[in-house]
Amino acid sequence: MGTNARAVDGIRLAGSPPVGLLVETPLGWIGAVAHNSRLTAVSLPLPTEEAAVAACGANVEFGRPNSLLTSLADDLRRYFGGEPVELGRHPVDLSGHPPFRRRALFAAREICYGKARTYGWIARRAGRPGAARAAGQAMSRNPIPLVIPCHRVIATGGRLGGYGGGLDMKCALLRLEGIDCDLGGISHG
Repeated sequence: MGTNARAVDGIRLAGSPPVGLLVETPLGWIGAVAHNSRLTAVSLPLPTEEAAVAACGANVEFGRPNSLLTSLADDLRRYFGGEPVELGRHPVDLSGHPPFRRRALFAAREICYGKARTYGWIARRAGRPGAARAAGQAMSRNPIPLVIPCHRVIATGGRLGGYGGGLDMKCALLRLEGIDCDLGGISHG
């Protein structure tokens, strides 16, 4: 790579170095990284600042946030304060990810606050009906959770499916959005 190119989690980034910001929430610390005015990584809430920094990858300069990160931090504070904030309004960079994964992750961005959709719905929106399992794999590799709300993606029949932050975290996020949830799944009543 040239002198102005860097790699974060294997994705080649040109230009100035990525910048990061840490946000403390009631569920833990969230790290967020932006590069060229787009989000490239967001961690789930983690117990320590160090864990949130580590989850964001290498070659990130924390402590000098840009306007995108400052806006995201404000929205995260409001979101975890119980306000219905659409975190998906922030621009993301999914270059370097395979086409189906990108389509599936962009489909997840269509799921509104307080709503849930199935892995099958994601697969159909991503152009591969019947590929619910592949949609689940795409969600499991989401580099920008919360902004790309993979926690709103569930299995058929209201079952939770999986979640990188664990099912307790998935339920906590769904409950925060007003969806009745326990480890058995979500209620439709």
